[in-house]
Amino acid sequence: MLHVYLGKIPRPGFGIRIPEVVAPPLLSAFKSLGMTGSLMLSFNRETAPAEYIESSDPRLFYFGHTGTSIGGFIRSVKEYSKALSVPVEVEADHVSILGSVERALKKIAGVPVEEPLSEEEVSWSIGYVERELREAAEAGGVDFVTIDTCELIDYSYDKVGAEEVAAAYEEVFDGDERRALEERYEGVHYFLGGDRVVAVRLSREDVARLAVKYRRSLDYAERIYRAAREAMGVELGFEVAFDETPGVSEAREVFFYLSELLRRGLRVDFIAPNVGFRKREDYSGDLHALYERLRNLHAVVSSMNAYLSIHSGSGSHPYSDKGFGVWGVVGRATGGAVKYKMSGVLVQLLLEVMASYPPGSETRRLYEEIYSEVVEHLRWVVKAKASLYSPELETLLKRYEAAQDRFDPRADVFRHYFYVFQALRDEGGARRLRERLVEHYRENPGLRERYEKELRGLVERLASQLGYAGNAYRYRVVYA
Repeated sequence: MLHVYLGKIPRPGFGIRIPEVVAPPLLSAFKSLGMTGSLMLSFNRETAPAEYIESSDPRLFYFGHTGTSIGGFIRSVKEYSKALSVPVEVEADHVSILGSVERALKKIAGVPVEEPLSEEEVSWSIGYVERELREAAEAGGVDFVTIDTCELIDYSYDKVGAEEVAAAYEEVFDGDERRALEERYEGVHYFLGGDRVVAVRLSREDVARLAVKYRRSLDYAERIYRAAREAMGVELGFEVAFDETPGVSEAREVFFYLSELLRRGLRVDFIAPNVGFRKREDYSGDLHALYERLRNLHAVVSSMNAYLSIHSGSGSHPYSDKGFGVWGVVGRATGGAVKYKMSGVLVQLLLEVMASYPPGSETRRLYEEIYSEVVEHLRWVVKAKASLYSPELETLLKRYEAAQDRFDPRADVFRHYFYVFQALRDEGGARRLRERLVEHYRENPGLRERYEKELRGLVERLASQLGYAGNAYRYRVVYA
């Protein structure tokens, strides 16, 4: 099958949680704009090996909650790409060290999860990642991998004193390693970015604190990197997720982390810091502060031959564009040299289109059934204190119960948890709602036409603000 690695071409990354619905109109929009990009699914969260997708074991209920297996995802993207003559990159997004899929899904909904992972959980997760990579290779391989080991960052070192940090530093790193770290990082580092020079100062204590905080995360990022290269057997692109952290990323931390990845021999195209974006929420902070933050981070990473990737790119609804002026700020601050990623928004958009149909219509009835079953499942989760439970979910559900509009697609509880409908099974194990949605979409040209128009509008707005239109022709590789 065709292997498409796009290198450092600035581009969007779109999650295609229901490929048979989302991929064709998305690729048609790409074609009309002369654009290429990454089509992705989040490994662990959104997709899984086929045996997990097909399993009736209740413990595996949320694995690959979209109902799209890793092999099915890869084959569908490559087939649609070939059929529509649109070259796109197949991305394994968020190949992660995770304690459980439920833990990961809570983070998708914006629920904070900070409990450290045990060695047993890490060992199991590594085995699972290797299984994911085997299925990906058997299906024709991916072109790009995003590595996520944020769960292994030890945030406790942000809160302890200098003496405790020094003791851990001396225990974990021998004298030669400590001297090498201090020679590399102690002092001031300068990064040229456009009209500014960004200075990053690190004291010896800073170096020690960063080294112990990120050691495990870096070790396992390297392990996943080498496992992916071995499994695919071709040149791959790599991105490192650095965004699923409790707070906004500081330039010095991004510098240290990326520098250590490069020192270990990892060739990183993009790194995704936490820039203050929250999942499925519009950015509500000061736009000037966002611009300055992005300019500084861009200066640091671009000086190290990498570029920024923006995660959590979906806003509160498919038409918000993450908040007034936000996409334009991202584009200007990075000079367009940025990767911007969105996932659930494309299915969310379809549900919004379906919600706009008149009450009593077949499309509206299916939408209401999906909505009702999602809410009913969440009621059960809260009552049973099941694996997806969190106090945040309970609060959202209570707020929904008190609301007047029972089928508002923008109600917080639905927009954060609508993905559940793709995981729900009937007694025979079939994902009845997912299958009915796909069948209904295929059989209704009017719905397809309306959805394709709205999807094209979303892609055009993003491409306009971030300069992606024409990127398939504008960028070329020159071997010097």
